[in-house]
Amino acid sequence: MADRSASRAINQKAIIDLIIGSGGISKARIAKELGISKPAVSSNVSDLIKAGVLLEEGEGEAAKSGGRKPILIRVNERFKYVGAVDLSFRDPVCAVCDLRYQLAGLGKVKAPPGASPAERRRLVGEAFDVILRDASVAPDKLGAIVISQPGVIKGEAGEHFSKERHHAWTEIALPDFLQERYATGVYVVNDVNLAAVGETRLGLKTPPGSLIYVMCGVGLGAGIVIDGKLYEGVGCAAGEIGYSILPGGGSAEDVIAMDGLIKRARRLTEADETLTFERIVALAKDGDETVRRAIFETGFELGRLIYNCVLTLDIPTVAVGGEYLELGQSLFDGIDAALAETTFRRPEVIPSALMSIAGLCGGFVYGADKIFKAFEFLS
Repeated sequence: MADRSASRAINQKAIIDLIIGSGGISKARIAKELGISKPAVSSNVSDLIKAGVLLEEGEGEAAKSGGRKPILIRVNERFKYVGAVDLSFRDPVCAVCDLRYQLAGLGKVKAPPGASPAERRRLVGEAFDVILRDASVAPDKLGAIVISQPGVIKGEAGEHFSKERHHAWTEIALPDFLQERYATGVYVVNDVNLAAVGETRLGLKTPPGSLIYVMCGVGLGAGIVIDGKLYEGVGCAAGEIGYSILPGGGSAEDVIAMDGLIKRARRLTEADETLTFERIVALAKDGDETVRRAIFETGFELGRLIYNCVLTLDIPTVAVGGEYLELGQSLFDGIDAALAETTFRRPEVIPSALMSIAGLCGGFVYGADKIFKAFEFLS
């Protein structure tokens, strides 16, 4: 009985995954694509329709041999919604999507300097409330909320370690607050891991089987997908490349991430503390050669780090995302210059197709999977 139940749950998940990737599909096509018997497909689809997860819609094309047109099955995208909040940016971003990953709404959270934990929690809650109201989605339709958070995350309970600069958002008991406010499952997942999942599932048109996703901005980290599956490591710390030690003795995050870039740019331009990241982006766009040199040098250091990751993992495709995409071509010129000095396999380095929303998209995928998993009781 246990074996049959497990098999039924696996079949239901496979059916849902296949249907999500289509605009509508017949039961016969499901059986053919998944290698499941037609009676098993019919039984599982029937259960999922009764639960409200799937819908029957118009007729598809008839077979060449003629006969009746098949009824198409699709996911009921409005059955539940997924909320995601990305804490990897200076101003967190909240978003909500349906079960076909169509965005219902998105909003930034801006907290005043010195805001208390309670104030920060309230602002996140209000951001979600506005999105739900504007999209005419009832709060009880939120089937899952995923928090994309910097640091090492162990388990779905949210046990984590993060650097102090992230504590303004990671140490405010946000999961408990959101769980109580919306009476739904709340999951805390590493931000770069979610970005890697989002990029491979919803970003790249022809995603490779394996990918390293490097996120650089306030922090620096990597998400690793091997043969289509996220690799987190024994202690859930795989991809924490920001802790790597560079030849000069400093950590990669201190040298390459935003604080390091700002220090480098201030040194080269002899500017004072008014030179912020936003100002660096603006000057780069205006063609300031000194600022572009600082970005190039930072990209060069990042390129060397990327090359070492590629050699270690033997994964030839690297997507670069995060706030550093705002820096423009000078960053990738620096990466290319570093890779040009290599003597072995040179990786393909591409900008993230999802750019700043890769983490949110990964949260959507993760949350939808959790919602669909809840229907294993049908087994």
